[in-house]
Amino acid sequence: MNRNTLYRTTGIFGVAVLALTACGDDPEDTTVGDDNPEDAAQEDVDPDGAEDQGDTPGEIADEDGEEPDDEAPAAGDAPGLADIEDELWENSVAQDSVTITADVPAELFDLEGLENGEAEDLTEEDGEEDDPGDEEPAGETVQVTVGGDMQGNGSVWELQGLSEYLLYDSGETVYQSVVSFIAEYRALQPDDAAGPDADELEAALQDEGTWIDMTLSFGGEIETPEQFIEDFRSEMLASAGVDSLADLEIQGEADNRDGQEVWVYREEDGEEYVEFVVLADEDSPLLHTISMDAEGIQMDISFTDWNESEDLAEDEPEEDETITDEELNSIGESLM
Repeated sequence: MNRNTLYRTTGIFGVAVLALTACGDDPEDTTVGDDNPEDAAQEDVDPDGAEDQGDTPGEIADEDGEEPDDEAPAAGDAPGLADIEDELWENSVAQDSVTITADVPAELFDLEGLENGEAEDLTEEDGEEDDPGDEEPAGETVQVTVGGDMQGNGSVWELQGLSEYLLYDSGETVYQSVVSFIAEYRALQPDDAAGPDADELEAALQDEGTWIDMTLSFGGEIETPEQFIEDFRSEMLASAGVDSLADLEIQGEADNRDGQEVWVYREEDGEEYVEFVVLADEDSPLLHTISMDAEGIQMDISFTDWNESEDLAEDEPEEDETITDEELNSIGESLM
């Protein structure tokens, strides 16, 4: 497994954004002001009263006095992304804590069909059986949770049923539970002959402590909540080849999700989509959900419990609960 892929998956959203926005408008759906104004004008001019609508496409008047569609404000009084984007990202990382939950395709982690059975098959979600008429199953997903203190004062990073880490000092100090270390070892060890027996290793580690100090291996590599949001923004925009989400000109509309007033910014292409949902506060907007179904990839990220997720954090393990990197290597070598 590629560790960078395991801990940083946000770039795939940029690929989806690019796929859904780079194609441009349908050339047959040209609007006023495009390079072919004569073609565009045919849709807006009344052939029985063209003389009342101006001599050129730029002078076409709407009978109801409304502006052309391409100049209309976003539906539902949602502000444009350009008006809130900087505040959205800056305000989100400035909070005290949050719980980020991401449902991610198992294939991105090379975790399909894990023997521990923790990967969830979306086609069986809610007890529904596959429709024989469906073209393809949705595939397996794994759930990633990043939560607690924004800057890593005891924040957690968990991969459903497999990995569990505690982060401190902005993620520079990293501890992994013995339970999750063994779960990863069982799932990812390519060959039984390549290392100690998993049961023997587990017993030996549990005799020494409950957490392993993984700072030498992963210090600064696993994301705190703050880093997750910052990396998400930069990697997504870089992958999409844009400087700002506002460059995509995605229109928004007001809505209510989970009892909260939100603004929804959604880009669609057939059945594929990318959607950004923002808590509706023009002065202090916050991320609510980001989801996509594009290029054969389905992914959902939710941001909940803003400033109320401190309970996810744990105190830094005591020295007598911790296995050092040197002790881990020594135990492993003794079992070979």
